[in-house]
Amino acid sequence: MEKKRRMILIVAVVGMIGTFLPWASAFGFTVSGTEGDGWITLILFAIGGAIAFFAGDKSEPLGKGKLMGVWIPAALAAFIALRKIFTKPAGIDIGIGLWLIAIAGIIQIVHILFLKGSAAAAAPYSAPAPPAPPAPPAPEPAPEEEEKE
Repeated sequence: MEKKRRMILIVAVVGMIGTFLPWASAFGFTVSGTEGDGWITLILFAIGGAIAFFAGDKSEPLGKGKLMGVWIPAALAAFIALRKIFTKPAGIDIGIGLWLIAIAGIIQIVHILFLKGSAAAAAPYSAPAPPAPPAPPAPEPAPEEEEKE
């Protein structure tokens, strides 16, 4: 599997695992993502993982359109997690699941948008070819002999 696809898949799985882990706790009670809108984040990360795993030849890098289909859902999942983290009521402790989702979403975005893929790294740089030498001048035509009568 191509290197960038593998990274997308790993981060997507981490984000999906975050859905099932504790999102918040208070007074001895714990709430996981599956008891709220965690199903949305699960689906959003599953979209990215499915694109990375099923789209095209696995040894080829993903195209720009497919990469958008990965980072946009990851951004939405990160937004959901960060919104819950920063708008939590007093007395509520944030669980590891929300942190995993937020971090996985941010990593997915940074990885896709700002880090070069293996296709760019695998292609060695080669200097442009030197210009071709000028063509030699064309030979002059032979003088024609005049016909004698």
